[in-house]
Amino acid sequence: MRPLYKTTIIIWSEYDGDSVDLDALAAEAMNGDAYCSKQISVHIEEPDADPDWDGTEFFSMGHLD
Repeated sequence: MRPLYKTTIIIWSEYDGDSVDLDALAAEAMNGDAYCSKQISVHIEEPDADPDWDGTEFFSMGHLD
């Protein structure tokens, strides 16, 4: 597997973020209804060795070619 970037984003809201779609949560952080306190990307040389990697085959299916 080729290296990938892992981005961690922290969004604070007055509701359970699991109750809305990611795009809605991000939109609220952008428009001020929620607050994004952190966004950081890290280049991971071996994504499949990272504890957050979930074994997805998405990136091996040619989506980043």
